Amino acid sequence: MRRSKAKGYIPILVFLLLLTPVPSSAQEARVEASIRGQRVYGSVEYVGSHSQEVLASLWDGLKAEITFQVRLYRQNRGFFAFIGDRLLVERRVSQIAYFDFFENRYKIQRDGEPLGEYAAEAEFLDSFFSLASVELGKIEPSGAQNHYLLGRVRMMPVKIIAPLNIITLFSSGTAFTTPWIEAKLKAGVEEQ
Repeated sequence: MRRSKAKGYIPILVFLLLLTPVPSSAQEARVEASIRGQRVYGSVEYVGSHSQEVLASLWDGLKAEITFQVRLYRQNRGFFAFIGDRLLVERRVSQIAYFDFFENRYKIQRDGEPLGEYAAEAEFLDSFFSLASVELGKIEPSGAQNHYLLGRVRMMPVKIIAPLNIITLFSSGTAFTTPWIEAKLKAGVEEQ
């Protein structure tokens, strides 16, 4: 009798394993850090193979969404190193893209505000997949070697609105998230 109960759990276990997202190595982000005066800026670019999926969803009249996350940390050294590094600032920027059939242009909104309009696919994709020079805060340039950035990207070729966004919990093909990528700040490195 115990064997029959165990056999009943096997289909459930197989179903749960099928729902588990499979990590994909095609998702990657590039993160760069720069210091201008005392201000720290971070840039993040998504380098994935989903540009055709984004274009196809826009041509179907849907929207695509990409969210950039950038964090500025200060390293803890000495006696307090065991508690981990200190998170100073976190910025999350979302961009939503759609295709305007009346104007024949790709349009991007960043955090609800218009960012740009593009007639060329390549120019649109470059702008959509990148976040350039977002300000993260001020530090003393002499302490730059104790700071670093972490960045990652979450990309949805088809933006799914609530309450349907629960689908993203069960399907690995609806959203793609890159691992955290680190960019070091170095003393004396400045961009003008």
